[in-house]
Amino acid sequence: MRILAIAASLATLAVSCFSVEAMAAKRTIKLHQDKPQLVQIFLGKEGASHGDMLAFEAAVSGEGSIKGTMQGMLMTVSIAEGADSFEDRTGQIYFDFGGANSLVVAGHSVYKGGSQEMEPGVGQVRAVIGGTGDYIGAAGQITTTRNDDGSYDHVVELID
Repeated sequence: MRILAIAASLATLAVSCFSVEAMAAKRTIKLHQDKPQLVQIFLGKEGASHGDMLAFEAAVSGEGSIKGTMQGMLMTVSIAEGADSFEDRTGQIYFDFGGANSLVVAGHSVYKGGSQEMEPGVGQVRAVIGGTGDYIGAAGQITTTRNDDGSYDHVVELID
């Protein structure tokens, strides 16, 4: 009987220790982004090519009194060719909430060939790789979805 109790305790401990949910509390922040200002930078050959960059900036707002700007740059790393109608981009995005409060995002995203912006209604997930101020040491992920009106919604999930 004692062995059974010990085994059950160890099993419970193992499940709780290795569960991501048990190891990290999650904080969710919902942000709305205005339609961005876009600047396409073509490098190399004319038209879409590897290394092309897209710079962007937009106002963001969120729950409570969260307000700020989002700035970023995406680089094309795979162009749409043949039957593949999508291109891959990697990028870095900076959310500035003022007062030295910021989030830094990096990752990969997929775009329809020739499109400057994401397809509406299709979420893209990137990593939150850091932050400053209220977000110092931030880690987690952000899911970004483009709306039909050209604005975007972001769901930031931070783990502590």
